[in-house]
Amino acid sequence: MERTLIIVKPDGVERALIGPIITRFEQRGLKIIGLKMMQVSDEMARRHYAVHEGKPFFEPLIKYITSAPV
Repeated sequence: MERTLIIVKPDGVERALIGPIITRFEQRGLKIIGLKMMQVSDEMARRHYAVHEGKPFFEPLIKYITSAPV
């Protein structure tokens, strides 16, 4: 069995799209085995997106992903 991390980003959470997004995955036969709502810390965001460090969009990306719960 494969596992995939899916993150509903801050704008999706703010626009109340969590349910419809999960529904789309379930309608395609994927099984949700866990859910967690959290506020991404600056440290966690920098580790997750480390591959993009030094690129012009890196700092705005970190600011965005830490701006609200995911």
